Amino acid sequence: MKSLVWFRNDLRVDDNPALRAACSKSEEVHGIYIYSEKQLKFHNEANCKVEFIIQNLKSLERTLNKLNIPLTVISSDGFTEDAEKILNLINERSIKEIHWNNQFGTDEESRDIEVENILINNNINFFSYDAQILFPAGTFKTGEGKPYSVFTPFKKRWIDNFNIDLLDIEYNYTPKEKTKISSNINDFKFRFAKDHSVDMSLWPVGEEEALKRLDNYLDKKIFYYSKDRNEPIIDGTSRLSAYLALGIISPKRCILEALKKNNFELDSGEQGVTKWIDELVWREFYKNIMFSFPRVSKGRPFQEYTNKIKWRFDEGEFKAWKSGNTGFPLIDAAMRQLKNEGWMHNRLRMVVAMFFTKNMLHDWRLGEAFFMQNLIDGDFSSNNGGWQWSSSTGTDAAPYFRIFNPLTQSKNFDADGLFIKKYVDELKNIDKKDIHDPSNEIRSNCKYPAKILDLKESRLRAIDAFNEAKN
Repeated sequence: MKSLVWFRNDLRVDDNPALRAACSKSEEVHGIYIYSEKQLKFHNEANCKVEFIIQNLKSLERTLNKLNIPLTVISSDGFTEDAEKILNLINERSIKEIHWNNQFGTDEESRDIEVENILINNNINFFSYDAQILFPAGTFKTGEGKPYSVFTPFKKRWIDNFNIDLLDIEYNYTPKEKTKISSNINDFKFRFAKDHSVDMSLWPVGEEEALKRLDNYLDKKIFYYSKDRNEPIIDGTSRLSAYLALGIISPKRCILEALKKNNFELDSGEQGVTKWIDELVWREFYKNIMFSFPRVSKGRPFQEYTNKIKWRFDEGEFKAWKSGNTGFPLIDAAMRQLKNEGWMHNRLRMVVAMFFTKNMLHDWRLGEAFFMQNLIDGDFSSNNGGWQWSSSTGTDAAPYFRIFNPLTQSKNFDADGLFIKKYVDELKNIDKKDIHDPSNEIRSNCKYPAKILDLKESRLRAIDAFNEAKN
């Protein structure tokens, strides 16, 4: 029997439920990936992320080739074309069934329904799997039968229902029957034009590199994660997020290997391990939110009263924030890190998002979109969840009156100013006692900009805006 595997954001062989099922059932297996430049732009996918997708597709093709599985890349004008494109390939190759791993988001779900309908109408068997989460979305409900909207009780249910059998992911692939079809990836016209300045050497391509990065992190650094994760100058995080976002590595693989370092304990033992697994559960939580509350996929806040907030907009402030020229050194260092690396330290994501939505009082949707347009690890559910948390419009949100002071955050988590010096070249020779909030004289001498706003006044402005919306 011939089977087709539809690759989406699961560019891997290890722990790929769709690929595993197809290989288990069929003598001949084909792979397909639908590439849509228009759809990528519509979803604000970063230029550096698109480059990462293309390079990892090529790496995946080489791995599949060893299994005699050809990977065919097909061009599409958008999700509405996908169903017909898939059916045409199925008919052309006399394929009997198709397998894919589920995605999250209203656009993706609508597309999949269209695909399912056309397959049903043409008597084609299809099978879908959960590759991004351990439990099917919507599994856990509160005592009132509602989806969880707070992380801590969600995590408790997740842990209570966890069984090591959920991590039974080992599978030995054997080469399939050879086919006359060849992969077309080397001839495919991606029409990709690089316009980013990210150092891509920071993100080695391929599944093997992702697994190596996981192994290296778990060897020592994970044990210090709870302590080191908040200091951006310390290389204390795994930097696996870009690989998780594209499915180059699976969350199950990450959890399984981490548990091996902690005697398979989820909520006791090594604090660094349990805290790191917490972050993976957060990713699953936000995917459940997207599934259970579709409005967050449509540019709407989770906390519906915040629709009434009167966001302001200042083009000059917005440009200063985007370019890392706000006059607040930690904010500027974080924004310049984003441009240079396509990535930002997690604590700094919260600090700059709260500064943007509270102190600047700019609409969170503008910041959310800008992050997606620049992050190599852009994951819609996690990015949306983080921005809505920071702006106090989302689930589990910080109270609206909690506003991180960027100067305090700078002194607490970059005490010697080493992170600032790494990214804000103008301040690289400034003494640590001055670097968090340079005097006007230092700013003038270094050609570093003045602060775009007053922290105290802007904080009170934000509180007033939220109070007005709430009442």
